[in-house]
Formats: sequence, C-alpha cells, structure tokens
Amino acid sequence: WADRTPGRRVLRGVQQDISEIARVRDRLREAQSQYRFLFEHNPLPMCVYHRTTLAILAVNNALVRHYGYQRDEMLAANMMDIRPPEEAQAARDLLLSTTIPYPQGHVWTHARKDGTRMRMMAFGDEIKFDGHPARLVVLHDVTASEAAQNRFQVIARATTDAIWDWEIGTDSLWWSDSYYALFGDRDADTPGSIRAWETRVHPDDLQRVDASLEAAIASGASAWEATYRFRRKDGEYADVFDRGFLLRDSVGRAYRAIGGMLDVTQKHRDEADLRLLRRAVESTDNGILIADARQPGLPAVYVNRAFERMTGYSAEEIIGSTFRLMEDGVDQQPELEAIRQAIAAPREVQVRLRDTRKNGEPYWRDLHLAPVLDDAGILTHFVSVQSDVTEHQRVLAQLAYRATYDDLTGLPNRQLLHDRLQQAIRNAERLQTAVAVLFIDLDNFKLINDSLGHSAGDDALRILAERFGRAVGSNETLARFGGDEFVAVLTDQVDEAAVGRVLARIGGALAQPLQVGDAQHYMTASIGYCRFPEAGSDAETLLKHADIAMYQAKRQGRNQTVAYRADFDASVTERLQLISALRDALRRDEFRLVFQPLFDRDGAAVGMEALVRWQHPERGLLVPGQFIGICEDSGLIVPLGRWVLQEAARHHAKLTALGLGHLRIAVNVSAEQFGQTLQADVQHAMNLHRLPHGALELELTESVIMATPDSAIDTMRELDSLGVSLSVDDFGTGYSSLAYLKRLPIDRLKIDRSFVSDLGNGGDDDVICATIIQLAHSLGLQTVAEGVETEQQLDWLRARDCDELQGFHLAMPMSFEDTVHSLRNPAVTWPPVRLH
Repeated sequence: WADRTPGRRVLRGVQQDISEIARVRDRLREAQSQYRFLFEHNPLPMCVYHRTTLAILAVNNALVRHYGYQRDEMLAANMMDIRPPEEAQAARDLLLSTTIPYPQGHVWTHARKDGTRMRMMAFGDEIKFDGHPARLVVLHDVTASEAAQNRFQVIARATTDAIWDWEIGTDSLWWSDSYYALFGDRDADTPGSIRAWETRVHPDDLQRVDASLEAAIASGASAWEATYRFRRKDGEYADVFDRGFLLRDSVGRAYRAIGGMLDVTQKHRDEADLRLLRRAVESTDNGILIADARQPGLPAVYVNRAFERMTGYSAEEIIGSTFRLMEDGVDQQPELEAIRQAIAAPREVQVRLRDTRKNGEPYWRDLHLAPVLDDAGILTHFVSVQSDVTEHQRVLAQLAYRATYDDLTGLPNRQLLHDRLQQAIRNAERLQTAVAVLFIDLDNFKLINDSLGHSAGDDALRILAERFGRAVGSNETLARFGGDEFVAVLTDQVDEAAVGRVLARIGGALAQPLQVGDAQHYMTASIGYCRFPEAGSDAETLLKHADIAMYQAKRQGRNQTVAYRADFDASVTERLQLISALRDALRRDEFRLVFQPLFDRDGAAVGMEALVRWQHPERGLLVPGQFIGICEDSGLIVPLGRWVLQEAARHHAKLTALGLGHLRIAVNVSAEQFGQTLQADVQHAMNLHRLPHGALELELTESVIMATPDSAIDTMRELDSLGVSLSVDDFGTGYSSLAYLKRLPIDRLKIDRSFVSDLGNGGDDDVICATIIQLAHSLGLQTVAEGVETEQQLDWLRARDCDELQGFHLAMPMSFEDTVHSLRNPAVTWPPVRLH
C-alpha cells in the first residue's frame, strides 16, 4: 500500500514463506484422519461425554458391542446409565468435578444392557467436542473369568495458524485473519505491539521467551523460534509454537520480522494420549498383533511385549513375517479354517487354539481377530488380541475328566464304567470271548464314616482303590460305582480259574490292615460276579446280575463271594416287598423332613435344605441312601418328591408365622420328578401355602439338566416364572456346557462336597473351586459350598467370596423345631447366626 505522507512515498507489501506451515497443516490433517480412524475402528471401547450434563456425545463401535446397546441407545443415554446404583453418587461427583477425573486410569464397575457387571479401567482427558466442554474416555475391561481385549486410542483435532508481521523499529505488530478465529479476539483486543503481545504470554514463560527473542535479534540470526503458553480471549492458555524470520539491513541490523504462530495445544494432548496408549498397549497382559491386510501373506507390522512373552518370539522375528494364523501350524484344527474364512470375508472371529511357543512348549490361547477398515470402507489391517488360557483350559479338562472319573479315587466312574463294559461286550461278541463283571461292596463301611468322620472314610477308599487296582491288573477296568461300591470288568481273565485268582488277590488286599488315623482297621467286602454271555447280553443286565449276586453275599453274612445264578432273581421279590413297604410308608406318613441351615459369609442364616428320612417302624430312622435308590428304580421317587415339596412348603408357612419368612427352603429334585409333573406340583404347593416368590428353591443336578438341555431350559423357565429359585446341585461332578449354563434361569451353583473336602492345601480343588466361584459371579450367580466340615475350608471359602455355606462344621441336619431353636439361640463359636 502507499504511504500518503507529504514528502514521502513508500510502497510496502508482505512476502511470506509458508511452506513449513503448509507441511505442518498436512501432517495435522493426516493425524486427524488417523485419530478418527483409530477412534471408530479400534476394538477398545471409547466415548465422549458432556462435562456438565454427562450426556454421551459419541461412542465407537467397540463400546456399542461391549455394552450391548444399539448406538442410538447409547447416544440417548448419559454416563450414569452405565453405572450400578452403589457407585452412582461417587461416580457423579467425580464425573462433574472440574479436574480431569482419571488421567492415569481408575477402575469402576459398569453395567451392560443385560445387567451383567464388569470392571472397567477408564482413562480420560478434557476435550472440546462440537463446541461443548467434554471429556474423552478410553475404557479397558479388566474383569476375570473368561477373557477381555486391552487397547487404548486417542482422537485429536488439527489446529490452524496465525501469521504476524512485526516492524521492529515502530513496534507495530500485524496479524492475519486466522489469528482471530484461533484465539477468539476482536480487532480491538488484538495485541498490536510486542509489549501487548507480552501481556498475553504466560508469566512463567515470559522471561524465557523474551530472552530468546532478544538473543536472536542481537546475535545476527536469521530465524527465531519458541514454544510457550499464550492466553486466549476466554482466559485459557494455548500451547503455541512460534517461528519467525528476521529481516536485516545492510549493516546486519534487524528491522523487521515475519512469522507464524501455530496452536499446538491439541497436538501436545494428542502426543500425550498416544504415549499413554502405547504404554497401555505395551503393559497389557494380552498379546496384540497387527497385520497389514494390503500385503500378500498379511505381514505383521506390530506386536506388543505381551505377545513376545506369550509366544517366545521377539518383535524382530515376527514383524514383516507372514501372519502365523494363515500357516497350517502344529495341526489342522477346525478353528484355523474359521479364521481363514473370517479373513476372507472379512469379519470378526473369536476362537480357542492349541499352539506351541518358540521353545516347543504347548499352550492354549483365545484369539479375537478383527478387520480394520479405512474411511472409504477399504480393508487395511487386521488386529489380533490374544490371551493365554492354558491354565483355564487345564481346569476345563480337569472338570471334563471328573465327569467320567471319580475325584476321590481317580478310578472311572459309573458313566465311564458303563461305556467300557458295553464296548467290552461288543468286542467279546465279535471275538466269541467272554466278559466277567465283579461287584464289590464294602461291609459296614458306614461305621468308619460315623466313627472316624468322612475324611477317614475317604482315606480308606483311596487306599482300597489302589489295592484293588493292583489286584485286578492294569489291563482291566476297575471303577468306583458309587459310595463304597467298586466294579471290575475283566476281559483277559474270564474263565473260572482266572476270575478266582483275581478274587483271591482282592481278598488279599482286604486282608491287609488299613492305617486310618491313629489306628489300624480291617475291612471285608461282599462280592458278586457274573459273566457274559451266560448272565446277560448288555451292560445294564450284567451290572444288575452282579449286583444281585453281591446282595446274596450280604444276605449270607457278608465277607462272601457269590457267583450269579438264575434263581437269584427270586431276590427281586424281596425288593418288590421293600417297594411295597415304601408305598405303605407314603400312605402311613412315615417319612420325615430334617433341615440343615445355610449361612452367608457373615454367618447370617439365609435358608435351609430339606432332607428326607424314613421313620421305619422296625428299623428306625433310615437315611436316603437306604431307600432312595429303590424309590428311583420303582418310580416311587415322584410321589415321594411331591410329598417333600408339600412338606417343605408347609414348613415355610410355619417359618413365616414364626417371623422367619425371609429364610428359603431348598428341596432336591430327582430326574424322574423333573421330567413329569414338577411344574404342577410346585404351583400347587405354593398356592396351597401361599408362599412368596423366592421362598422355595429347587436343586437340580447337572446330569438332570444336561440329559435333555433344551427341554430342561424350557421347564426351568416355567418354574422360574412361578417364583421359585433354581440351583445346580453338585456342580462340577457332571459335565455342563457353558453355552447352556449361561442360558439357564438359575440363581445359584452348589459346589460339590468332593471339591470342598481338600480346600486350603494348594491342590487342584483350590483352583477348581476358585474357578467355579469366579464363573458363577461372572454369570451373575451365587455360589453355595456344601460339605464344609473344617475351619480351614470355611476360611478359604469366605476369603474367595463364596456366597453361602453349608456343612457339619456349621450345623447338622435337625428336626424343624431344633433347627429353629438353634437359629434363635446360636452357639458362641462361628457362625454367629443372625436371623435378620
């Protein structure tokens, strides 16, 4: 422009090199695109919420999937909708605080749409979102059983720049229009001189920045740059990068400077967030691998340290190599094909794989593979998150093992025995050979349990199982049939002489004293045996006839060995007579209920289990083991179960009258009763005695449920709608499918006493019980430990947050009156019973 001052004519213009500024702009646009890409497509949950209203302003795909909501539902909610009630006030106070609530990470309890709880580590930072004061939150799922993915991402905005022209001699300072948009000033508020500019520099930075500027001017330098804090119109300080070029006259004196101020506030925040993300990814226990989907063979472009530790391979060995999931690997697992199909689709996939580490050690891993698409929907990468589940898989294998093997003795159980016997029969039919079945029942074994306790009885069974195994031989099958009964299946020693030698060795094993506790004991057994094909052509018949022969041995005075004869079937008459007596017992009301209380971790009584007894007119009070089996065989278990339901309901009405209506009563349900008229029986009992919801609990075994799982689920849902509680009894002794377990409308898992007996000694039972408790809690279920007989077991279970406890150490089964009296007048020792 022209200076019109008389006598003076000057033409002045501005020439600026903005190449570096343009390059910075390009880099920031690229960073913005990358951060948006990370936010939308990274599998870690992330959201942005309004700092004052707590409204959720943005969510990424991972958060929508992880929390189970639709995206529209999340965007219509606020941060309190995902908080459980017990943390609501603390969460609200922190979220509304003026400081960043969790810059270094804080763990909170969140709730999915279906109500399940999860523990989430949150990392947050202040941002502006569509002009609103907001916070960006990155979430990391740190919950136990089963499993989670740990990745953090950041999002940032690009900034703009302001151009300035400083005439040093007159101290006149000019700014481009971009300055006003950047710092919110009006023309009147724009610093028009270096002195006015200095008033906007943060006081803590002013001396340093002034000194650097004066030094550049005095030293003859052609450029100056500094990073400092600059106050915006709203009073907030922005981090800026300022760079100027000094123009000098012929003698080297600076007379003018032209430069640009770049707002790097968001860049600094983004860099800090990226450092945080890298630290989080590097510190997670999950192995993370990123493969380039645009290159042949999907070469790996990144792995974290956890992946190196898990596989034993270094990052240098992995990066650039073909994606290992595409190799055939150690074997042709079906899951590998599922991965290949997911890569070809592309789509997400979750599988469990067997693999080997670099040193050859086998291990199991859970793998979650997700495709990453750019803004145009083009596949660019695959992200793989992997966790080492070797120990978890070992526990599952142990549970599966226990479904077919007896936990106490390590012998095959009844189910596996039946399978092996049937296979032996098929082989014998094909080879025209024989099979011998020996049924061994220990005489008066109950005396050991009653006099020395169940622990001593278990020791005796383990010792005898080992001795019987040696007597039978490693090529034959020895199984624990149940309780104090063993069955041997002989395929190599089947003629009379060979069977006699096996029986002689079993007799020799029994002749040796048993060192149980501090004393020696001697055991005898009643043994019955039969052979295929003479005594039957299928497993059920052979076991039945061997059992009949054993029963004859007991009738002959015990400590006998008897071979099956056809005329023994006459003994069935006696069983029919017993069945008749049981029918009379039902008609004459000879059955009784006793009750064993259940307590919570703090010792408060929460319920009681109803247990049936037979008040036999001649033999006295009989426990279930003396008549339940015959009831099940004869079908009497259904009317007996119906009677137990009615009596349990009637006694709960009495509890209510006594002011103890908050205690529930649990009843065992047999397979036969479950498959017939259970719903009608339950509804009738509840209506007759006006029971409230939750007053009655039905205990079902895994075998009952898994026999016909889909039908069982339907039945259980109908029962649940009636207002009864449902629990899985003896959990862990069967083989439950986790896919079905999460569908069951149950309230509790009862840990079988066989897992509780050895707690606190650091063995497999500790791992299994801890796994069951964690599994139950992750599914929103309570756990009940039965068979608590020692203080050590009690302390262990309470320390692991087992919800309820039951056993002789806490309370014996008693009559209703004695049970109520004991709950109202607790002993001085634990548990300190509280009725309310």
